[in-house]
Amino acid sequence: MSDEMEICPQKDCVPSEELPSLMQMAKNLASDGAKIIKNATKGNSTLVDDDVRETRWSVCQTCPRLQNDRCLECGCFMKVKVAFVTSQCPLGKW
Repeated sequence: MSDEMEICPQKDCVPSEELPSLMQMAKNLASDGAKIIKNATKGNSTLVDDDVRETRWSVCQTCPRLQNDRCLECGCFMKVKVAFVTSQCPLGKW
């Protein structure tokens, strides 16, 4: 069994060499999480309306940098990321 198979047993995984480094993805997650928490502590909504979420997701689906629902720019799972008010596309598409 290859190392890739051990790390990524599912057929729809994104090879790690195509994603940002683990350190960069951790920084991205921490930054996004901090923005969500800061927004929530102010009493603001953390989630966008369904129509905004669907519009964002439809933009992602046309992007060549989306692979198996993950963004190759930031490493995020975009079906989740599109739902948060404070989230932004790393390429500025939404």
